[in-house]
Amino acid sequence: MKTIFSNRSSGPSVDSMLTPMIDVVFLLLIFFLTTSSFQRLEKQLPSASATPPQQATQGVSKEPVQPEASDFNDIIIKIGNRNGSLEYKLQDAIVADLTQLESRLITILKIRKDVPIIIDPENSVAAGEAIRVYDMIRNNGSLSVFLVAR
Repeated sequence: MKTIFSNRSSGPSVDSMLTPMIDVVFLLLIFFLTTSSFQRLEKQLPSASATPPQQATQGVSKEPVQPEASDFNDIIIKIGNRNGSLEYKLQDAIVADLTQLESRLITILKIRKDVPIIIDPENSVAAGEAIRVYDMIRNNGSLSVFLVAR
């Protein structure tokens, strides 16, 4: 008995049946990519209307107060140019020089390495000085440093 094999099939090919399904999968992929957000929510910077912490009225304690990890939301370092010399402010408190700023930041980073540190130089400050502060912070182990640009 002789069997006849034919190259032509009577039904549609498998390739033509998969094409609409692949189109639908790509449309769903594009839909989910465009509707999802990949950006992290930005933290709200402290406002100028924030109130300073209450001072103790009974006197100064002899033991140094260790800050807790919850005390640090954002650390803001302002770099200004006063009378031809640089002025550093850490949380609006004037710091004498870069080495004192570094020692204070090391203390903070021992408690919490992931605290966001924001460097805010004035327009009159050279970019190299802001980068020097940025490098100093990164070299001491900070995980998130931000530079304000105007």
